[in-house]
Amino acid sequence: MGRISKKTKVRVILVLVAMVTLLYYLTPLRLYLLQELITRFYYIPIVLGGLWFGLWGGIRVSLLITVICIPHAFHAYGYDKALLYDEVLELFLFNLVGPAVGALRDRDRRQQSLYQELQALATLGETVSSVAHEMKNMLIPIRGFLRRIREHQNSGAKVASYLEIVDQESAKLEKMVKDMLSFGRFAPLQKEDVEVCALVEEMQQIMAEEFRDKGLGSCANAKKG
Repeated sequence: MGRISKKTKVRVILVLVAMVTLLYYLTPLRLYLLQELITRFYYIPIVLGGLWFGLWGGIRVSLLITVICIPHAFHAYGYDKALLYDEVLELFLFNLVGPAVGALRDRDRRQQSLYQELQALATLGETVSSVAHEMKNMLIPIRGFLRRIREHQNSGAKVASYLEIVDQESAKLEKMVKDMLSFGRFAPLQKEDVEVCALVEEMQQIMAEEFRDKGLGSCANAKKG
């Protein structure tokens, strides 16, 4: 079920006010208890005005009903002065309930907005932490392979292999930075074919260097041992 439009909400309130007003004015003053009951129905559009449109909605609906009820109050005064005091009290309650409900609704909306902002900040923090972690994972093998290059300066084949991995990891960092910059521009997602075997071999080399730097043996060395 879709959300009710603003125009529909206004129509609902006006129809309810018109229906209650019709019953209110058609009921004879001698039926005092029935009139009291009908008067209570005015709280329905008043509460809806506050819930749907906030503080100003509650104020406007309550003022509209007050203006509608004023002629009836003067008519009641001519019939019985005691009825006037009851109607004045009821009008006062109308103008108290409407703004109160509207103010509470506005406060609830502000709290919801604040909660959504806090959620957005928490999500942003998690994203930044994840990006930093990925960058760290790329920088570790880069630093490790640079160290190995210095250790194997006389071995051209190994140096070339290490330089290739350093170049690949640097390209990943560059791509990540570009993705972060294009994130705010809602860049479309792009799919890319990947060789699974090559990816596994690359990860094996990267993890082997990381384990070596931390003083851990590879799986192959562990099996030999």
